[in-house]
Amino acid sequence: MKKKTPEEANTAAPIRRRAKEVALTFDDGPDQYWTPRLLDILAHYQIKATFFCVGQMVKYFPKMLERIASEGHVIGNHSWDHPDYTKISLTAAAAQIKRTSEQIESVVGLWPRLVRPPYGAVNEAVIWTIGAAGNEIILWDVDSWDWKGLSGPQVARNILGHVSSGSVVLQHCAGGTKDTLKGTVDALPYVIEVLSEQNYTFATISEMFHLSAYR
Repeated sequence: MKKKTPEEANTAAPIRRRAKEVALTFDDGPDQYWTPRLLDILAHYQIKATFFCVGQMVKYFPKMLERIASEGHVIGNHSWDHPDYTKISLTAAAAQIKRTSEQIESVVGLWPRLVRPPYGAVNEAVIWTIGAAGNEIILWDVDSWDWKGLSGPQVARNILGHVSSGSVVLQHCAGGTKDTLKGTVDALPYVIEVLSEQNYTFATISEMFHLSAYR
């Protein structure tokens, strides 16, 4: 099944984006090893990103979620323990989202509206279930494939070779093959500098799509 773009997956008003705008997004965290390294890079370049967080990781590393929030990044919901929503019941999928949002709220006082289903796996029933709870599904159009343990140059090539104005870039801030995201950390400064030289600006998902990030 073809993955829906953020525009197709949502029914918000027509999107008005600034020219050459890109949203950097990071999934599967937070953790205490890769997440802080990526936050350090984003802070150095004064860029705000969107972090789609897994509930059980928030439970394990609440201080890191606090840092994400305190540094002005947007926090989204990426399930409790990363199941494929199309392979579990709709009740279970809704429970995954609710439990994660409750966990996030208990740590930083924010209830996310932006939901990224694990693997980008959706069908019409999943889309309806997520939307009925007042959430917005956010997917991506540029995949870095960083979770495969790629090198920095490989990750950078996957991003820079496909990015365009309005792109949502998928990266990760925890996990990965053999638990390494060194390629992500190595690539991020280069990606930011190249895109900046090409006059791209960076936005959070809520800024790009004019969506409320939280209830």
